[in-house]
Amino acid sequence: MSPGNGAEYRMIKPPQSPYQMSRHGWISVAYNQHVWIPCQPVFPEGFDRSSWAALYAEEWWSRSTRPHGKREVNALARTLADMHAYAYSHMAMHMGFLHLPSLQLAPLLVSFGIWEAEGDRITQLRNLTHADDPTLMQPPTVEEFSTGQLGPGLKVLAYTRNKNVITGYLNYAWRSEELATAVRMFTGAPDLGRLEQAVADIEELARAVAWVPWKRGAT
Repeated sequence: MSPGNGAEYRMIKPPQSPYQMSRHGWISVAYNQHVWIPCQPVFPEGFDRSSWAALYAEEWWSRSTRPHGKREVNALARTLADMHAYAYSHMAMHMGFLHLPSLQLAPLLVSFGIWEAEGDRITQLRNLTHADDPTLMQPPTVEEFSTGQLGPGLKVLAYTRNKNVITGYLNYAWRSEELATAVRMFTGAPDLGRLEQAVADIEELARAVAWVPWKRGAT
């Protein structure tokens, strides 16, 4: 997906972002359409949030052998719509995908932020992945994570505690010096088993991401 003419990306600095959205590079994502639901900021022509959510709820249930009716389809549609609304009003992201390989699981949002490269490469990657966040309950696991299309990057697995609730977070980041662009891929969940179950698909998604130059007027 390319950024189009920019009209739909007027929020240059989404909530909690210290960086400007990149005007030099972008990403394309060749995602598995049986595992991921695209959760993009702009809906296809003729759709709004409700009709987008209904379309994917109907599609996902149509693939299922589980007994279902209008109630189940509508419940999933409400969940998808609520997740989309929350994501783009509360999170520093420019595109996202909902992980839903099975209707026995809750959807899990994986988000992307596409930012201008600023300062030292490693410092920016550590900032984007929250590798040095002092609010974490323990030092995070920090690893190199490279893909054939994005190049070398960082992967950070971290946990926070709020009273008795422990939430797990996965953050990845890469940077293209040629395009002066850094990308963050991130997700989190209080259901640590759900997060762990999704890691293989998340990292497959990461390997399906490629750098592309910003093209004004592209769709």
